[in-house]
Amino acid sequence: MSPALPKPAKGTALIERKQRRKAIEAFEDREKQIVRVRDRKCRWPRCPHCKAFRPRLEVAHVIAKGAGGSSEAANMMLLDFLTHQGGPTSLEQHGRKIEPLTADGANGPCSFWISDGVGGWVLVGEETSIGVYRRD
Repeated sequence: MSPALPKPAKGTALIERKQRRKAIEAFEDREKQIVRVRDRKCRWPRCPHCKAFRPRLEVAHVIAKGAGGSSEAANMMLLDFLTHQGGPTSLEQHGRKIEPLTADGANGPCSFWISDGVGGWVLVGEETSIGVYRRD
């Protein structure tokens, strides 16, 4: 008969989960800071919200984490609150979408789309490099 293994100390699983969560949050905070420095302003082309009033800027995931996206800088960009999650035409509500044009993801140029309301998409703008948009 093999000897019985000792019981783990009370609360060790909880402590390990908390440590893992803190490490994840620290990584995400570092990546978000990289995005804030890289973008400096809302990346949505000719953003109507930013011109009319100065909404809060947020780091948004291009591909949601629940849909297979990550919290790396290459999957995030700086958008104003209204473009990101403030209403039916926001990125979070699937009224807008962003598509990276290179393998660099959001670290490179992207195209920006808005829903036409009937199942199609209209191109709003396309970057040639971060923050520099192709002329119409």
